[in-house]
This record gives sequence, structure tokens and C-alpha cells, in this order.
Amino acid sequence: MLKILNKTRKVSGKMSVPKQIMTTFFALLFGGGMGIVAKFLDLNRLPSFLDWLDLSNFLGRTAPWIFIAVCLAVFSRSPLKAGINVFAFFVGMLIGYYVWTSVFAGFYPDIPYLMRWLILAVVSPFLAFLIWYARGRGALAIGISSVLIAIFCCFAFNLNFADFRILYFPEFILWLASIGILFKDVKQSAFSLLISIPVALSLEYTGLLGIIGIG
Repeated sequence: MLKILNKTRKVSGKMSVPKQIMTTFFALLFGGGMGIVAKFLDLNRLPSFLDWLDLSNFLGRTAPWIFIAVCLAVFSRSPLKAGINVFAFFVGMLIGYYVWTSVFAGFYPDIPYLMRWLILAVVSPFLAFLIWYARGRGALAIGISSVLIAIFCCFAFNLNFADFRILYFPEFILWLASIGILFKDVKQSAFSLLISIPVALSLEYTGLLGIIGIG
């Protein structure tokens, strides 16, 4: 298995320990800031001329958080750093979101909702470790990329053949962006995009995303 992983994507270059600590600390702070912003927008309206951004509704959905985690993972220096950075991001997000909720909003968060995000934070390092290889080369990279693109496809589109349409335009943008950040070359990316179609249909019609709590 290690041979397959090394063949898929190799760690390029080294980063000093202080820089590694700083990048992880930045991921933690970024997560905390995003958590505060999400809760602030949940409780406060933006000025009317900014309503078109729909930020409160957007950040209340799962897709943007998964997209940020994917970006942090694939652009990390190594799969290990990907796991650490993504975990730090989700820990920061949870701290920022729920401290703001309890201290400034004056109420405690919904426990089932909190547990869902805690579970995601716990498993995120392992998922990020694998996701790092999506920007590699070969069958494994194509497989991981196709699954990621398929997930964003499920967020973006109604995949019912009788009523195929874009469900939510910001998530359509994230679907396009996911194709962009996972791009390696034309041939490999075309394979990933092609394979993502049956994968997305499988996820949609089995309801798997809803079952695991991210649909």
C-alpha cells in the first residue's frame, strides 16, 4: 500500500518545524474565525444591499466547509500535514462557533448538531490524509478526485433525470472550483470528471451522503 501511495504522489520539499507549526496555527485561527463569522451571520443580518450574497444560508450548509477542508488537504506539504491542518481547522471552527453561541448569543448549541460536527472533526485527519493524494497521478488519484467531485455534484444539482437542475448556485460554483483545484492534466481530469458521474448518481440514489450526515 505504501508503494502505491508513494507512486501516486510524493512529498516535495521540506518545511522547517517553526513554519509547520505556523501553518497549523493559521489553520486553527482560520477555522476559529470562520466559525465566529458563520454564527454571527446566523444571528445577525447583513445590510440589505448585501443580501444577494446569501452568506448566512451558504455558511450554514455543509458544502463550503468540506470545500475548505479539501483545499487545506490537497495544498498541504504532505499527507500527514494535511491531516493535522484539516483537524486544526475543524477544531478551530467548532471552538469559534460554539464559544460565540454560548458566550455572546446566550444559549447552548443543539447537542445532536454538535455531535455531527465533532464526529466530522475526529475523522477529518484520516480523510484529509487520503484526499492529499487526489492531486497525484494514477488510478488512486483519479478515484479519490472522482469521489470528491461527485460529492460536490450532489450538493450542486438535482440529479433526478426528470427534473435535472442546479439546486443552489453557490454550490454549483464550488463544484466547478473542486474540478479546478483537483486538476492535474487534461486526460486525468477528464477521467475523474467522467467517473464522478456514476459515483454521484450512486451517492444520490442510495442516500449515502444523508446517512453519513453530510448530505
